[in-house]
Amino acid sequence: PRSLDLPVYDSSLTRGTGRPYQFVLGSGDMIPGVDLGLYDMVPGEIRQIDIPPVLGYGVNGSRFWKIPGGMSLFWTVELVSVNEVRAGDSRSREDVESNRVAYE
Repeated sequence: PRSLDLPVYDSSLTRGTGRPYQFVLGSGDMIPGVDLGLYDMVPGEIRQIDIPPVLGYGVNGSRFWKIPGGMSLFWTVELVSVNEVRAGDSRSREDVESNRVAYE
C-alpha cells in the first residue's frame, strides 16, 4: 500500500457520483498507464497501478487535475464489470454478446 500522505487528485469514492467511472479500454479516454495497467484484469479484481510520468501526464503535468509535471501516479482500481459482465456471472459469451449495445 502507498503512503497516506500522498496527495489524492481524484477518487470515484469521494467524487460524489456514487457510480464507477465507465470507459472503453484503449479509446484514449484514460492516460496510457491506466489502459496498460487494466489490460488483463478480470471483474472483481482490485489492482494497484504505478504509473510513471511518461505514461501519465508527462513533464507538463495536468492543469485540470493540478498534477505537477514529472509526477508518478499511483492508482488503486477495482474492475467492476467488462461489457456488463460482473464477477461470478455465469452467462455464456453468446448471451452477453446478444445483449450488447453499441458504444456511441
